[in-house]
Amino acid sequence: MVNRSGWGGMEPVPQMNVYSSLRRSTLALFLAAASLPLSSIHAQNLSVAPRPTEMSRAATVSPLSYEFEAESSYIGDGAATHGRVNYGNFSEINSSASFVLSDQIRNNFILRLGVQWERYAFDTSSPVTPIPDSINALNAVIGGDIQLTSALLVRIEAHPGIYGSFKHATSRLFNVPITIGASYFQTPDLIFIAGLSIDPNSNVPVIPAVGVHWKISDRWLIDGVAPRPQLQFSLTDKITLFAGADLRTGTFRMDNQFGHSVRLEKLNNAIMDYWEVRGGGGLTWAIWNGVNLDIEGGLVPYRRFDFNRANFKVTSSDWAPYVRVGLSATF
Repeated sequence: MVNRSGWGGMEPVPQMNVYSSLRRSTLALFLAAASLPLSSIHAQNLSVAPRPTEMSRAATVSPLSYEFEAESSYIGDGAATHGRVNYGNFSEINSSASFVLSDQIRNNFILRLGVQWERYAFDTSSPVTPIPDSINALNAVIGGDIQLTSALLVRIEAHPGIYGSFKHATSRLFNVPITIGASYFQTPDLIFIAGLSIDPNSNVPVIPAVGVHWKISDRWLIDGVAPRPQLQFSLTDKITLFAGADLRTGTFRMDNQFGHSVRLEKLNNAIMDYWEVRGGGGLTWAIWNGVNLDIEGGLVPYRRFDFNRANFKVTSSDWAPYVRVGLSATF
C-alpha cells in the first residue's frame, strides 16, 4: 500500500515546509540492502520512516491528518514441501487495512496513533498440511515523527497487539514489534533511508535496512524502499506505471491445537516466521487529490513457513501468479 505519485514540484527542505507535509505522510517500510536478508510485511517487520513521496504535498492548515490504507491480494496454487515431502498445493488470500491519525504537537514533533489489521488465509489441498488456515495481526500504532535537522527526519513506532492464529485467543499472542527509521535529504531529488526493525519473537529479532528514493527526471523515479522497491514512470498526471518487488515477512504464534491438527505435536503454540517474495507490475491511478488506487499482477517465486524453534520449515518455490488491488487515502 505505497503511494507511487511523483514528487511534483517538491521544494528544498526548510523545516516548517517539510514537517507540515509530514502530517499527510503514509506508512513506509524501507528497502533492504541487496546483501541483507530482509523482507517486509504490513505487520511491521521492517524499518519505517517518514514517506519521502508524501513530503512533497502542500501543507495543510489543520494540525491533524488521517491516513487510510487497504489492500487485498490473491496468490494462486503452489506446492508446499518439507525436504522431499510434498504436502500438495495451497493458495492464499491476503487482506489488510490501517487507519492512522497524525497530530502536530510541536514544530518538530508529530504524534502518530492508529490501528492496523492484516490476515493471511491459506487454502490447502490436504487437511494435514502443516500450514495454518490463517495468520492474523491486530495492533495499535503508537509513535511519532521527529525532525532532528532541516534534512534529517526520524520515525519511531511501537506496534503492540496480537499476532498469530486467532482460533484460541491467549496472552501468548501479544507482542510489541518496534520500528525505527530515518530519512536524510541529500537534495530535494535524492533521499537516503535507513532503519531497524525489532521483534523479540522473530528468529531474526533485529533487521537493519537501507534504501534510496531518487527522482531521476520529471517522469522517472527509483522508489527504492520496501516493502515495494520499484521503478516508476509517470505516464500522465493521474496514471503512474510501476514494476518491482514486494518483500514481506512477519512473525506469528500458532494456537495450542495446531500441532495436533497437522499430526506434528511440536508445532503446538509454535512461533512461525512467514516469508514471501513477489515480483510484478501495474499502475497507480490518482482518483482525486489524496486518493490512489493500485492495480497489479505478477508472480510469487518463494514462500516459507519457518517454525524455527521447532526446527521445521515448509517452503514453496513454484512461480504462483498473483493479483493485488490497493487503496490509499490521506486527508
